[in-house]
Amino acid sequence: MKKFGTSILLLLCMLVLAGCTISGTEADYPAAIMVRGNIYFLTSAAPETAVDESAIIGYTTSYTDTFPQKDGETNFNRDLEMPYAEAGDGIAVLYNNEWLLCIPEDLARPGT
Repeated sequence: MKKFGTSILLLLCMLVLAGCTISGTEADYPAAIMVRGNIYFLTSAAPETAVDESAIIGYTTSYTDTFPQKDGETNFNRDLEMPYAEAGDGIAVLYNNEWLLCIPEDLARPGT
């Protein structure tokens, strides 16, 4: 009976440790969208010039909890069909009823 109790206690300890390890692997990802094979990071800034409807080049097609891996995928808005457009040196997205600028990954991470 003593061995059974010890075995249960060891099993519980292993489960607690495994649970701690799993929750420690979660990562935070910057808000991003993939367009034409390139990653653009969402900013809180509006594009320098107004976005015209004719500038729209696509609509979001999927959402991910991690980092965008395919065109039209974002990790900051679960709603699909969010329009995105050319905007100077970046991409503008119509998010929460306002156009916001997304800058290319290489501009967001200088020196890469």
